[in-house]
Amino acid sequence: MKRWSLLLTVILLFGINMVAMAQEDEERDLLEICVYGGLGSPGGGLSNWHDSLGATMGWSLGADFGYFFKSNLVIGFNFVYTQFGIDGPDLVEGAHHRLYNPNLFAKYYFVGESNFEPYVKAHVGIENAKFTTLMQDTRYQAISYDPVFAAGIGAGLFYYSADYSGVFLEVNYHYAATSDTKREYKDETLTFDETLGVLDVHAGVRLMIGSGE
Repeated sequence: MKRWSLLLTVILLFGINMVAMAQEDEERDLLEICVYGGLGSPGGGLSNWHDSLGATMGWSLGADFGYFFKSNLVIGFNFVYTQFGIDGPDLVEGAHHRLYNPNLFAKYYFVGESNFEPYVKAHVGIENAKFTTLMQDTRYQAISYDPVFAAGIGAGLFYYSADYSGVFLEVNYHYAATSDTKREYKDETLTFDETLGVLDVHAGVRLMIGSGE
């Protein structure tokens, strides 16, 4: 955890330094705020974990807070929450697998004269997973596993519905290095054992703040 926290801190400080350098060359005060929701399809170990705790299609909510480093390049921070149902025995009815993801992201817009702007997006962050787990005493319990490295890529299409706002649709693939993530719980050492993947589709609203001049 300390290793990934240090990495994210270095990346964030680098981003802040680059923004300060950009401000020296050109006054720029334009922010981006996006809120969105959608569906997530589980992959990797999450889809068939322990043969009886595989995740089903889930839903997610998220928000991006970004700064326009250039007129078509946004860097910032986002947070995404994802929840999956479980295709398992009756004992897990009503239980879920949950993912909590704070990330740094970069987004590049292909700006033209149209109201439509396609873009590509990448993120790097930390996976905080809470998996429903079969314990030694045959109970099922939601367990928070140790945070691990996560990253992803995506693409989307934004539509201007007003001068400084609009709607968008995007598709992302999210990967997490959960193959060695563990949790010490009472007298047990719990291990996830497999990497995790999520393919999600988001729809949302984008708001831009500032002059951009």
